[in-house]
Amino acid sequence: MATCQGGLLMILPLYALDFGHGEAMAASVLAARGLGNMLGDLPAGAATARWGDRPVMQIGIAMMLVSTVLAGSVAQATMLLICATGIGFAMATWLLARLALVGDMVASQWRGQALSTMAGLQRVGHFIGPALVGFSIEQFGFSQTFFILATGIGITLVFVNLSGRISAGAQSSTFPKELTSTAHHTEPQASYTSVLAAHRRTWITAGQVVMLLTLLRSARTLLIPVWGVHLGLGASEIGIILSLAAGFDMIMFPIAGLIMDRLGRRWSATACIALLGLGLGLIPLTTMPITFATAAILAGIGNGLGSGINMTLGTDLAPAEERGRFLGIWRLIGDSGSLIGPTVIGFLASTWTLKSAIWLVAASGPWAIAVLWLTVRETLH
Repeated sequence: MATCQGGLLMILPLYALDFGHGEAMAASVLAARGLGNMLGDLPAGAATARWGDRPVMQIGIAMMLVSTVLAGSVAQATMLLICATGIGFAMATWLLARLALVGDMVASQWRGQALSTMAGLQRVGHFIGPALVGFSIEQFGFSQTFFILATGIGITLVFVNLSGRISAGAQSSTFPKELTSTAHHTEPQASYTSVLAAHRRTWITAGQVVMLLTLLRSARTLLIPVWGVHLGLGASEIGIILSLAAGFDMIMFPIAGLIMDRLGRRWSATACIALLGLGLGLIPLTTMPITFATAAILAGIGNGLGSGINMTLGTDLAPAEERGRFLGIWRLIGDSGSLIGPTVIGFLASTWTLKSAIWLVAASGPWAIAVLWLTVRETLH
């Protein structure tokens, strides 16, 4: 599943550029994916609280399958925007169900390593997916590549449907369980309004940090393919650079887990934001594939040092009795960065220059670090 997601994040902006509408359309497609994330967060949180993890995961995978097939069938950029929104909605649903599962089953002192491992497995897919997609695009074209990705998603759906009960399987986890966990189907049905009001300071402070971090991450997802096209690179070359960056990203997740569980969540977030912002800020200065790849790898290392940080902070701060809805709001705030980042880049690239857009987004990193250290408490117990 992670391989298919990594492939989708690469093919969407490249397909938009192939329509001939330029960088603004590529940014709009990834912004639509971010909008889909936001639209899916609250319903996914409520559904997870009511029905449990496994049914919601199945729904998310099925939606992603349908949206990917449709994306491979469209002939207009407008329809691609709709498909990207559906893919974002499905990704949010799938990821939130997995996050709620780990939050319930793993104790706080082990949660950083558990979630960084989960994020690391996601990064393995992002390491494999772009290279395969880049090769597939050049060999078979965009539409066939979408259908190949849909086949992979369909296989995932079959595995989930054939597997045993997710919650039962999690009981054998090697990580100690959270003693205060409550099964999702017995979670009290607190309203979103009450959860918003009860934790409003968390949304303003910690929520702002994860939103800015997600903004930087979404900018990286967009800018590496777009800048690669700007330099005249082909799909396979861009795919290789993305896979290289994802490879360094991937090998950082054990370090990220240790930092979170030994030094604290704030140190992991700081290293992530600082290096990710620096890597993005260097991209406009690159003019050759080697320097471009170096900047992309630096951003990848930074991203990897934050493996699981959004999920860990969210599950640390989430009260057990309101976990599903709290995480729905948490992901909604974080995922707003997936909408804001590409939207800002697309607007500035069309009115000013792509370079100015990149530098403005990279500048949000120092602000996020300041907010983190001045307003967010350390949640490592």
